[in-house]
Amino acid sequence: MSIISPPVSPGEAVASQPSKERHSRTVIPLNLTKDVERASKCLDKAFADSPANDYLMKKFFNVSVREPCSKARVNSMLKYFLHLYDDFGAEIVEANGFDAVAVWTTPKSHFHQNETNDAKFNDIFFTNLGRVTKSLIPEGVDYYYLFIIGKDLTHPEIRGSVRAIFDAYKKRADAENCAMVLEAISEKAKSVYEYFGFKNYLDFSFGQNEVDSNGNYDPNGEGFNAHLMIYYKNEIPGAI
Repeated sequence: MSIISPPVSPGEAVASQPSKERHSRTVIPLNLTKDVERASKCLDKAFADSPANDYLMKKFFNVSVREPCSKARVNSMLKYFLHLYDDFGAEIVEANGFDAVAVWTTPKSHFHQNETNDAKFNDIFFTNLGRVTKSLIPEGVDYYYLFIIGKDLTHPEIRGSVRAIFDAYKKRADAENCAMVLEAISEKAKSVYEYFGFKNYLDFSFGQNEVDSNGNYDPNGEGFNAHLMIYYKNEIPGAI
């Protein structure tokens, strides 16, 4: 199925048009998908070496950072979340035959996942981020939220997949006068999102005094640094 939602706004017609890679005229195939199995396998490869993502998956499932937790178990958690977001109307989109996958909630499918049993984590990742996002988005403007995006890193020769996803959703957001919101959980991710036009509005940390930067239990650990980032076609004051 192509990336088209019910014809409610002009932005959806724009999003249905395939994106083209900047440095070539190759059309990048872009599709909505219900194939959670293939989507999760792509994301498993994308986050094969991401202690921050592993930490978040364990946190969302209330798994103690002291408890042994295999990568296979973490991957099963991520797969569960793809099913969960799909059940609640989020869009799972793949590019280039599942070379890249993203999960977006739309203005018509906002979804607040269950909070964890850690009040400090909830305040950081749910309460404060929600409050700051609400304070920044202009009144009357809705937004797309990027839960996750990743590229199959075992095929570096395939190019343009992530760009195709961002280009399509940026066109859609622009046409609908919507913003786009995400959290960058690494400096590399932050740089990628900045390249695609996102601006940083909040630096924050999570996992402090729980884990070190590799996700290992450490009561004095530095945890992870992250960034709340927003894209909007017009200027939103407050970028840092």
